[in-house]
Amino acid sequence: MNTKLSLTIPCASLFLALQPAPAMDFTAQGEYLGSSDCIVCHERFYELWSTSHHGKAMEAFSASLAKSLVPMKEPMMIGKEKFIVEFDSQGGILKGVSECGTEKTWRLRHSFGGRNVRYFLIPMEKGKLQVAPLAYYVHQGKWYDATASMVRDFQDGGPEDEAVHWTDRSLTFNTSCHDCHVSQLEKNYNPEDDSYTTTWKEPGINCETCHGPAEAHVKAAEEAAAQGKELTTENLKLLRFHEDLDMAQRDATCGPCHAKGQVLTRDFTPGELFFDHYDLTSYEDRDFWPDGRDLGENYTQTGWMANQCNLTKSGQLECIHCHTSSGRFRFKENPNQACLPCHEKRVDEIVAHSHHAAETGVTCVDCHMPTTAQAFMSRSDHTFRPPSPQATLEFGSPNACNLCHHNKEAIMGNYEGHRKENVEWADKHVKKWFGEDSGSTILEQGRIIQACRENEWDKLPEILAYLDNPNCDPAAAVAILRLLNNCPRPEKWPVIRKQTENKHEWVRATAAASLQYDSSYEATQALLITAGDRFRTVRIRAAGALLGRNLAGYTDAERKAYADAHEEYWNSLVIWPDRWSTHYNQGIYYDRIGDSDKSLAAYEKSMELRNDVIQPMINASMVHARSGNSTNAYEMLQRALEVEPNNAMVNFNLALLDAEFNKLDDAEKHLRASLKAEPEMPQAAYNLGVLLARKNDKEGFQWLESAATLVPENWNYTSSYLFFLQQAKRSTEAEPFLIAIIATDRAAAQAYFALAGNYEQEGRTSEALEIYKKAKFAKHLPMDAKRYASQMEQRLRSGN
Repeated sequence: MNTKLSLTIPCASLFLALQPAPAMDFTAQGEYLGSSDCIVCHERFYELWSTSHHGKAMEAFSASLAKSLVPMKEPMMIGKEKFIVEFDSQGGILKGVSECGTEKTWRLRHSFGGRNVRYFLIPMEKGKLQVAPLAYYVHQGKWYDATASMVRDFQDGGPEDEAVHWTDRSLTFNTSCHDCHVSQLEKNYNPEDDSYTTTWKEPGINCETCHGPAEAHVKAAEEAAAQGKELTTENLKLLRFHEDLDMAQRDATCGPCHAKGQVLTRDFTPGELFFDHYDLTSYEDRDFWPDGRDLGENYTQTGWMANQCNLTKSGQLECIHCHTSSGRFRFKENPNQACLPCHEKRVDEIVAHSHHAAETGVTCVDCHMPTTAQAFMSRSDHTFRPPSPQATLEFGSPNACNLCHHNKEAIMGNYEGHRKENVEWADKHVKKWFGEDSGSTILEQGRIIQACRENEWDKLPEILAYLDNPNCDPAAAVAILRLLNNCPRPEKWPVIRKQTENKHEWVRATAAASLQYDSSYEATQALLITAGDRFRTVRIRAAGALLGRNLAGYTDAERKAYADAHEEYWNSLVIWPDRWSTHYNQGIYYDRIGDSDKSLAAYEKSMELRNDVIQPMINASMVHARSGNSTNAYEMLQRALEVEPNNAMVNFNLALLDAEFNKLDDAEKHLRASLKAEPEMPQAAYNLGVLLARKNDKEGFQWLESAATLVPENWNYTSSYLFFLQQAKRSTEAEPFLIAIIATDRAAAQAYFALAGNYEQEGRTSEALEIYKKAKFAKHLPMDAKRYASQMEQRLRSGN
């Protein structure tokens, strides 16, 4: 997932010369004490912090907290159970009544959130803290179904979102959502019995989270005071957030709790960089509209990575330009000051620039950071892009104009309320004010992402050109690279390999991960270079892609770079032993290095933690099948079928095993189920076509033609269709089919040669010459095929 090797090595060697950001050494700062020890000297800062959303990211559920909430008047039905929260002298309890009348009571231990909503934690078995089924909407003082509110309103024709049960492990605090709500956490997970004895130093995000342990600092301050001296910066013994860190380091400290992505280490400390410890989700995820606007909850960081003020104004804009260290907006009284000094002219001429009268009070952030919400949690758009009503018309995404004009309900996620006539009205004004091409960059990106999501690979040249453009921002580039994993066309690889040289580490990491599926020498060479990248996330992705490759012919330095990166890669696979995905990924790892027993054991552990997730079951079935144990493979797929009876891949793999067991009726049933779920699944179409064509069933020919048309570069599909046409004495249909396949500019070389050969046999020399000429100049064909086509053309022209 570059043929110009002479360019690749010097460029990438720049990365090798740079050293990773060193971890901050906090050992000299002693132990963590807690924020209460900061009050004596920093009372004002403590007051600001303790009342902030950072300070109150988690609170004990107390009687005083209960008094700030509106009591429930009656139970609420959630699924087949009734729930009600009742307050008492200790705080409150959650009462539940099941469908059969069984009552259960849980003590509300903690509350987290508070800016828009409050979620509550209740103790469960084995030390688990579970998010309660009832949540509280602060602004309206109402209780609601927590998981139902999390359902996303996808409008892309894909599977609809569904609420999970409130006891789902994804809502177990110890497992999923702890790091950004408490400080100095010790998870203390016991894999033997899947239990926790989780502790934390302090609820909320405390002072020491960003400044490091305070013991040595407090001691130094006390000693200085006892001697009647001021504490000097040389003897501060504490990390100073502003003075000791640069802009990138400060942003990286904020990033982890405001990002939707993957944690790759458990040892991030302030002063290190984001992509040394994390990877990040981008627009490949359905939680984003194709144009990059938020649909689900994405936590800001991805949008920030597409923000041109961040990308092109390096050194001038960072998180704490607009926010205090406690998370507050610095410019609440005059929001336009946030855009100074870079956009002074726009700020001074806000009425002219915005085309809104002064008395409307419109601000820069109203248009460039519109507020929307998911699950009652509001968020502002951190891409800072201008409104684009035309993007709403094309993709359905929200736009700032119609959030204010005619459609206030869209703020809470009801984007269908963006009535077409109102959007057209807004689009007309925006184009009148800012030009017909207003928002063109947003539209171009959205169209490219949408084409990738919908597997429109006939647009691959435009997609690759967009990816290869230096103006393609990192978030868009990452999304395209990940979506290209679904593209079967080999011409993508040179452009993907080139992205391992991208100036942004996020893009390099993603390109390296994609190259797992490119076995070429050029890919291996690019990966060995990126295995020595400055950033750990890039090295980890490179090591993952190199796994299982034979590196015997490479230099000691290259093999050492891989070995070092491999160690980091393995460490990233073991940090979350309480998550099913950890063991699933370990299963993939062991399978790729050929250790079937360890792979199956890892998949089994994954299934123990989540018996409703089918990926480990599918992969385990494949390991069994490759090991010759078809019976176990079939049983594993049957387990997956019970979880997702309409899953295309499960049904397809069952069909293959059915055919192996000569259960052809069952094979046909499962193939039809696959195609019902995924009508353009070529391998299912091909196998169903073969199954039916053997019986001379006309439908079989339709499926074979469909498979070959979907993937014209697959000669096996094309040749099978031609074979069955010949068997059925329908050879006259072969010529128009081959002409159509070749016209796609994706056909296998054999398709050209088959058609040209038929023309030669029939004495149609000029037509044969034309086909050989097309093959000779076909951009997608390999060089040896082009050479053969050229030789055949010369032979015909010479009369041989």
